[in-house]
Amino acid sequence: MRPRIGPMARVSLSMIVKDEAESIAAVLADASVFCDELVVADTGSTDGTQELARAAGARVVDVPWTDDFAAARNASLDACGGDWIIWLDADDRVPPAAQQAFVRVLAELEEDVDALISPYHCAFDENTGAPTFTTLRERVLRRAAGLRWAGAIHEVVDITQARIREVPQLVVEHRRTEAQAAADEGRNLRILEKLYAGGDRSPRTLYYRANELRDLGRHEEAEVAYAEVLTLSQPAWERYFALMSRAECLQAVGRSAEAGEVAVQAVLLDPTRPEAWMVAGMIPYEQCDWARAVPFFSAAAAARSRPSEGFVRDRDHGWAPWDFLSVCLGNSGRHEEALQAGVRALRDNPQAERVRANLGWFVSELPVSDSTS
Repeated sequence: MRPRIGPMARVSLSMIVKDEAESIAAVLADASVFCDELVVADTGSTDGTQELARAAGARVVDVPWTDDFAAARNASLDACGGDWIIWLDADDRVPPAAQQAFVRVLAELEEDVDALISPYHCAFDENTGAPTFTTLRERVLRRAAGLRWAGAIHEVVDITQARIREVPQLVVEHRRTEAQAAADEGRNLRILEKLYAGGDRSPRTLYYRANELRDLGRHEEAEVAYAEVLTLSQPAWERYFALMSRAECLQAVGRSAEAGEVAVQAVLLDPTRPEAWMVAGMIPYEQCDWARAVPFFSAAAAARSRPSEGFVRDRDHGWAPWDFLSVCLGNSGRHEEALQAGVRALRDNPQAERVRANLGWFVSELPVSDSTS
């Protein structure tokens, strides 16, 4: 466990697990750097997870599984004795720099805050390891604030009335393995379909049901589901992503004109973010209509607003707009502009070699000035 620093408040780790023998030891080792107590709520493991957790110093409590993630997480919360509670999943990792950030931040916490929110990197580029999808999550909870989890699936802590603080250094990485993904395939949709069949038409249930259908490649059903979501009132960031996802589903089933209209609705909802501009640009891009795609990717490159809530497509806030813009400009014969955009696209680009090859072609296509007189 972590070394105590003065009168530092006791910190508990709260987890729920089932059959996580592959990863449980690693995440508990990370958490032991900044937590005084490790609480693992097990919902029915049969692969030795409980024994591995105990060997790593955790206290294991048995929690019946009822197809309700919030209920299980609240049971884990209730078993924690710390003044501050941090939650992690078994397939999460805390990078070394973030571990030390947790130590520093937890040592200085006062009772003027109820929850800390911080980045949760959920997907990564397979070549560079750079995050490609990030969301801000409530990560550290003050026990005395009485905050609780809500939602049977894709559960969240209700912090609407809480005093919150964003701490960007407290990074957690969701490193789900292929085996873990295969074991969970279909589970989330099964729970959501159960809720839907029972009459649950809450915006959150409808939104995540649509997301699950999309992720399983069931684009026609997902498009209809997103359309239903968009008839309801919802947080602005959720509506933004629902519009983008509906546009992408329409494009996937060949309804490009409708996809473009829906993508523009997302752009109009928040033109300061790049993601919807990118979705709108991909529609003519996939049709090789380079000139029509250029304004969308140009706007994406100029849109620099990074939101403080909801999801973030990291690549769209970095190299991607410049990369796609460069390709479109080059194919439109605008080689000097393509060269400039391509140079901007190199930073953190997982396909840097391809971009460099493109740059060579752009240079070869530039007019050669006649310096003779």
